[in-house]
Amino acid sequence: MRLLLLVLFTGFFNFNSIKAQVVNEYIDLQSHPTMHMLFNFFGEGLQYFEEGNEPNLTYKHQLKNVNYANYLKDNKGARIVVFGSLTKDGVKAEKAKAVILEQIDFINAFIERNPADFALAKSPQQVRHLVHNTDKTIIIHSIEGANHLVNNQADANFWAEQGVAFFTLIHLVDNELGASAIRPGLGIALINFKGAIRKKEKRGGLTEKGKQVILWLANAGIMTDITHMAEQTRIDALAFMEENGIPPISTHDAYKPIQNSPRGISPEQVLSIYKNKGFVSLPLSGLSLKAYKSEQWVLDRLNSLDNYCDGSIDSYKFTYQLLKEQIESNFMKIDGSLADYQNFNELSEAQKVWFSIGFQSDFNGWVSHSRPRYGKDGCYPLNDLKTNYELET
Repeated sequence: MRLLLLVLFTGFFNFNSIKAQVVNEYIDLQSHPTMHMLFNFFGEGLQYFEEGNEPNLTYKHQLKNVNYANYLKDNKGARIVVFGSLTKDGVKAEKAKAVILEQIDFINAFIERNPADFALAKSPQQVRHLVHNTDKTIIIHSIEGANHLVNNQADANFWAEQGVAFFTLIHLVDNELGASAIRPGLGIALINFKGAIRKKEKRGGLTEKGKQVILWLANAGIMTDITHMAEQTRIDALAFMEENGIPPISTHDAYKPIQNSPRGISPEQVLSIYKNKGFVSLPLSGLSLKAYKSEQWVLDRLNSLDNYCDGSIDSYKFTYQLLKEQIESNFMKIDGSLADYQNFNELSEAQKVWFSIGFQSDFNGWVSHSRPRYGKDGCYPLNDLKTNYELET
């Protein structure tokens, strides 16, 4: 979808005072092109393949390098890409900063080697300049997991100087900032074993340290991503950010009426995010957005669909459409200044941008994406009368 850069960046640098130049561009949020630096079996990280020697592609690309720069340069789609660095869960405090800096330096060095096609942006102003004056793919940094990385205001200021746009505060394991969501299945439960065996009421929510980190980041002009938070932690974070006028973002969680898991954001929380000038971004993955313990009205909608292929791009489309319906039908509740409008379509494009839904790919060699609708692993046989693609996205 078309997302104004205004949404992503006026959350920084004194939200109420900025009169931003409007930029219309696609933004791809939160991919991990440096995964190989943590786990060497993921390949070589961001790199080029030789033209004419394209890699084999599959939606099940676990443990494979899929971070190819060929797909990012001269991009008419997602021209602005937010790359996420991360640490191994449980890494010691003294190593956390070095691990992140190594990944940021890797990306910065890649950009320096390829200045004709890529550019680094460390501020909203630099993004706007690059969008209006170049055709380059613009790279922005983010970090997934703030544990051990932000212990005072100076730390937050340091990451702002590196060009970090947002922190996903909590990743896969409960820590001193708060509790992490445990999705259904054995994998995440084993990673967050201590959290999985604790009773819900004993896991707690956002800690005082977590609140302080959010404030430090906001003071430095860095947004906080509430993705991966356990339910009580997310409730606490949204309340705290609303109280302090800090726009929250959710870059790759799910929508609770459809995906009723600890990673599902409720309709009330969605409205809270948009009321506070934040936004929700969905993972561009049919497998991640498959229906799970859905509400009855959702199941009724699903059962009424023709040619719906569960786990394919249909699941992403269905989630996106229902989330869009909720946001747009409540636009007056989100922004009371729009009470004079009868329906959402009467708004100007500049007004509509505050209700945008983002997307996030997370192509890092670990996460599967949408299964095909046709052919092998799909729901329907190949049809000789239509064009079929190896990957249907």
